[in-house]
Order: sequence, then structure tokens, then C-alpha cells
Amino acid sequence: MPLADYAKLCVDQNDAASCQRACDAHDAASCTSLGWLYERGQGHLTRDVARAVELFQRGCDGGDVLGCTNLGIMYDYGRGGLSKDAARAAALYQRGCDGRRALACTNLGVMYDYGLGGLTKDESRAAALYERGCNAGHPRGCTNLGSMYDDGRGGLPEDDERAVSLYRRACDAGDAEGCARLGWMYSHGHGVPRSETGAVALYQLACDRGDALGCGNLGVMYDYGRGGLTKDSARARELYRRACDGGDPTGCTNLKQTK
Repeated sequence: MPLADYAKLCVDQNDAASCQRACDAHDAASCTSLGWLYERGQGHLTRDVARAVELFQRGCDGGDVLGCTNLGIMYDYGRGGLSKDAARAAALYQRGCDGRRALACTNLGVMYDYGLGGLTKDESRAAALYERGCNAGHPRGCTNLGSMYDDGRGGLPEDDERAVSLYRRACDAGDAEGCARLGWMYSHGHGVPRSETGAVALYQLACDRGDALGCGNLGVMYDYGRGGLTKDSARARELYRRACDGGDPTGCTNLKQTK
């Protein structure tokens, strides 16, 4: 969660003792805030994800929708001693989204997009939720909505320029995947004038932020000496490896094929 979401909780958001006192006094939002500190090992606390789960549960039970959203993430990924439970995650995301939490709307959109958590696949519903997430300030919502326009899914028209605008918005807000997707648009001249140099800069930014696709695409540019880069097979292999390790199957394929 962005730290700004916790700015008005507890006396000092990095002071675990003040958050604990407020939580013990039944302030639900402070329980959520304390859970955030435990999840990340901040506020002079030892990282304890299981303890974070307990606190997110207390926050959610007390009516804090951010606590519900965070608890949903824990069920979604099976963290903090919880078994993965997509249906439980979807229900918690729904509570968070109903409470106007941008991240919850985006994550619920993913559940509808792929028909997860017992939800019937509904791309139109997913697009609407991505838009809610994006408009409320969650950059991944913008990226995902951009992808819908890119492919003409969810009842939306195929609109490269709209996709570019959304990817740029996401990238500018720090979303690595948005940068990678924007780079691809520049590389192929979709929705923007073609610029492989611009694509390289965006792939580099995405890769630096941990996006596997960005690393893989940057590897291609080094492999073929494109976008103003000098051909460098060793650097390409390094980037393909990063992409593969990050879960990009194309990166794995390219790694096997690069000598």
C-alpha cells in the first residue's frame, strides 16, 4: 500500500507503539496500519506476515475497508499462513471496492477478467472495475484498462491511442508493466509514432522496476542492436535470464535460443 494511505492513522505511522495503542482502543484503521508495518518490517518491528494477517482481519472486522483489501491480497496469494482462497479474496476485494479502495477495484477486475474466485468470467465488468481503479489513483488499473483498449476487449473498441494514454498514465505513476506496454507501443508504432529509442528507454525503466516483460523486450533490443543500442549478446542473455526468472515464458524461450 502507498504510505499516503496510512498518513492519518495512529499518532505516527512509523511508531508501532502508537498504532498498537490505537488498535487496542478499537480503532480499526490503526489495526490495519499496524498490520502494514508488520508486513514490511517497518516501524522498528520484525517482519511478521502472519501477525499482519491477524491485524488486517481486526481492521476489516472493525469496518476498515483497507484492512479488507489487504486481507484479500493475503488470501489471494496464500500469505501469512493462509491457504490460497480466491473466493474469499474476491469477496474481500468487493468490500474494499464498495468502500472506494482503488486497489480493491483493480484486483476485483482481475478476478472477473479471468473468471477467478468462483466468479463468472465477465470482461465488461472487469473493464468497468479497472476504470474505477484507474480513476481512483491505482496505476495498475490504468495498465489493465489500457490492455482492454489495446485488444478491444470488454466491450471496448480497439483504440491504440487510448491504450497509449492509459499506459503512459500508469508508467508515470510508477507501474512497471505500464512502462513495458508503452514501450511495446513505441517499438511497433501503435498509437504513437514509431520510436525504437523511446521503446528502449521505457523497457529499461520497466526492467529497473522489476517487470519481466520489460527485461525480455530490452534483451531483444540488445540481441539485435536496435533502438540505438550496440548489439550485445551477453547483455541480451542476462536480460532474458531476468525475464525468465521473473516468469516471462518468451524470455525463457529467447534464453534457450541465444548462444
